[in-house]
Amino acid sequence: MDKVKYRDILKLKEYRKLIASSIVNRFGDSVDAIAFTWLVYMVTGSASWSAVIYALNQLPTVLLQPFAGALVERMNKKKIMVAADLIRGFIIVAVACLYKTNGSVSPWVLAAMTLMISSVEAFGMPAGSAFVPLVLEKKYYSHGLSLNSTVSNIMQLVGMASAGIIIGVGGIEAAMFVDAATFFISALFKISIKVKETIKDVSKKNGSGMQTYFKTLKEGFKYVAAKKVVLNCCILAMLANATLVPLNALQSPMAVEIFGQGSEFLSVMGIALIIGTALGSIITPKLMGKFKERPLIVFFGIALGVIYGLYTMGIYTRGNVIAAYSLNIVCALIMGISISVISQIFTIQFMNSVENEYLARAASILNATSSAATPLTSGLVSLMAKFIPVTTLFIISSSICIIIFAFMGIGKVKFSECEEKIEKVPETV
Repeated sequence: MDKVKYRDILKLKEYRKLIASSIVNRFGDSVDAIAFTWLVYMVTGSASWSAVIYALNQLPTVLLQPFAGALVERMNKKKIMVAADLIRGFIIVAVACLYKTNGSVSPWVLAAMTLMISSVEAFGMPAGSAFVPLVLEKKYYSHGLSLNSTVSNIMQLVGMASAGIIIGVGGIEAAMFVDAATFFISALFKISIKVKETIKDVSKKNGSGMQTYFKTLKEGFKYVAAKKVVLNCCILAMLANATLVPLNALQSPMAVEIFGQGSEFLSVMGIALIIGTALGSIITPKLMGKFKERPLIVFFGIALGVIYGLYTMGIYTRGNVIAAYSLNIVCALIMGISISVISQIFTIQFMNSVENEYLARAASILNATSSAATPLTSGLVSLMAKFIPVTTLFIISSSICIIIFAFMGIGKVKFSECEEKIEKVPETV
């Protein structure tokens, strides 16, 4: 079989449209991330409300996605993706118009908007995962998914750089209208994708209505539990997200208490993380061509843990801006590369391991599992931060991260269908 290259992916017309849709969405998301944060703070003036709205944003993913995946499995994925983009776009337009007309919106309106958008995403995300095999063959997964991730991360940088300018020139409402426009443009790209999608009619065979739905739902959970590689991917996603929570939750205290720097320090860190993520996406297919999946995951997972420890060295850079920023950039780049490689590997292995008919259900369970760790770990970190210094929390996180990924290597946790098949081959006498 000929070696796959990135230019082979660019020749696939329908996948190019899907990537274009993803690029536009990522630009809008990065603009929205800054605009909505400012909007919440300006409307509420409360850190508590910000925490509540963040939790509401995660809630539908955890509670709805496993159930949404079973419904999506029996529906037209393309139509769901398009509808999700359009609905989210109209919700944002409505809130932007309300803010522009009245000069303000209530916290409850923002909470409702967050819940509605996240609920729609609970259907759109599993549909998107199940749609990929319709436009991309398995042999292209590694390079195709990596290319999508790389260009999306580059566009995220562009969005972050543009957000401040858009808000400065046109205000928060302008940024929200731009975000809404990206959803509509994304929908147009998806509408133009030409695929043949077969929807299985299982109602006569399995019953109808709720009976069929719950049977489909149950089969999805059984499938994930029985498929060792898929189950391991779910556990890895949960643990990886959990280990990242302390860094995400304590970025500001880290900048001030450890490095003695201001908000600009976090901006540089964010840019370096995105660049590292893009680099990780580029090198992942090459690494997977030379090394097995588990050693790569273990190596970069341990590297992630080591970075936590290196960040505590920032205490020795106080008073030296060049040293502080240099350490920050190096750590953020390595962290971005590590996160990207781990994420890309388990996404590729997940897609390779799951049959198309189970993909929406398995993807929804994966998303729910990985998201569930975030609010739980956030609460624990917030509680511990009241009694333990940031440096100590980072050292604890570093140790836990290293132990988790080292155990994956020692315990020979499987992240490849090949490993599972080899294990099942009977010995010859």
